[in-house]
Amino acid sequence: MISEFVSMVGAWMQMQGQQLVVEEHASTSQEQAWVSFATLMVIPLFGPWAGTMADRFDRRRILLAVILMQALLAVFVGWKLQAGSLLLWHLIGVGFIMGVTHAFEGPAYSALIPELVPKEKIARAFALDRSVFHTARIVGPALAGLAVARYGLASAFYANAISFIGPLVILFAIPRRPRGTDAEEMQRRTGFLDGWRHVRSDAPTFRMVLISAANAFFCSPFVIVLLTWYGKRTLGLGSGAVGWLMAFAGVGALTASILLLALPHSHREFLVRLGVVVTVISMLMLAAAHGFVLACASILLLTLGLNFLYGISNQIVQERAPDALRGRVSTVAGFSFVAVIPFSGLMSSWLERSFGMRAALLICTVGYAITLAALVFRKSDADPRPAVAV
Repeated sequence: MISEFVSMVGAWMQMQGQQLVVEEHASTSQEQAWVSFATLMVIPLFGPWAGTMADRFDRRRILLAVILMQALLAVFVGWKLQAGSLLLWHLIGVGFIMGVTHAFEGPAYSALIPELVPKEKIARAFALDRSVFHTARIVGPALAGLAVARYGLASAFYANAISFIGPLVILFAIPRRPRGTDAEEMQRRTGFLDGWRHVRSDAPTFRMVLISAANAFFCSPFVIVLLTWYGKRTLGLGSGAVGWLMAFAGVGALTASILLLALPHSHREFLVRLGVVVTVISMLMLAAAHGFVLACASILLLTLGLNFLYGISNQIVQERAPDALRGRVSTVAGFSFVAVIPFSGLMSSWLERSFGMRAALLICTVGYAITLAALVFRKSDADPRPAVAV
C-alpha cells in the first residue's frame, strides 16, 4: 500500500507538470485538449485486446511491462525539458504511447485486485484503493508545485519515474493466479464481446455505466482537461495556486472514497442521487467563481459528487462481474470514461473557445442535469446489490 501511494504521488506530480508544460506551449485551450485526446483516444482502440489479454495471461507481467514503459516515458520528457528542446508534438507522441500503456494497465489492475481479496471484500478493497489514489491526488499536485518552483518542470517527471520502483518490487513478489475450473479457463478464452454482453444484460451494471458516461461527457473535462486553463486564464491564478486547486480536487475525491468505505451498501441509491445533486450545484458554483476560495470550494464539491458516482459504479461493476470475464467487463465499463473523455474534452474546449469558460460550464451543467434526471431520479431497474460472481 505504501509503494502504491508513492507511485500514485509520482503520477499526480507528472500530471500536474504536464498540464503546466502544455499550458506554456499551447496557444488555445483546444491545443491543450488535443494532448489529452492523444492520450485518451488510443485507450478504447486497444481496449478490446487489453481486456482479453488481462483474462487470458499473467496480469503481473502485463503490469510489469506497462510500468517499465511509463517510467521510460517520464525520463524522456524530463530529459527533453531539461535540455530545453521539448515541443508540443513530443507531448502528443508521448501521450499516444502513454495511452497505449493505460489501455493495458486498467483491465489488468482492476482484474488483479479481486484475486488478492475474498469476494465479499471486493467493494471495500476498491474503495480503499481509491482512497490511496485520491490521497496521492492531494499530495502529488502540491509537491509538484513546490518541486517545479524550486527545481523546474523536469523534476515532476523524474520524480514519477523514481516512484515506480516500489510497485515493480511488489509485482515480482505476488504469486501467479491459480488455475481455475475447466469451465472458467474455457470462458477466459472467449472473445471480447462476452464482456459487452454481460454489461448489457445486467441492468444495474449497465445503468451505472451510463451514469459514468454522462459524468465523463458533461463534467469530467473541467477537472481533467481544463482545470489548469480555468485557473490560469479564467481566474488569473499562478502555478502554485493552480496546484492547490488540483489538490482541493483530490480532497473532494478522497472524501468520497472514505465515505464509501464507511457507508453500508443499503445507502448506495441515496449516494448516487446525492452525488448528482452535489455535482450540479458545484458546476454552477464553478461557473460563478471569481476568486481562489470559491473556486477551491467548488472543485472540492465537484470531485466529491463525481467520485460518489464513479466509486459506486466501479464497486457494482466489479461485484457483479464473473471472475473469468473480469478483465473484459472492466474494459467495457472503462469505455464509459476513456471512450467519452477525449471527445468531451474537445467539445468542452470548443465551447470555452466559442462562448467562454463560464458559459461552457453552464451549458454542460444543463445537459448533465437533464440526462441524469432521466437515469437516476426514477425507479431503479434493479436492486444494485451484488450478484453472485461465477
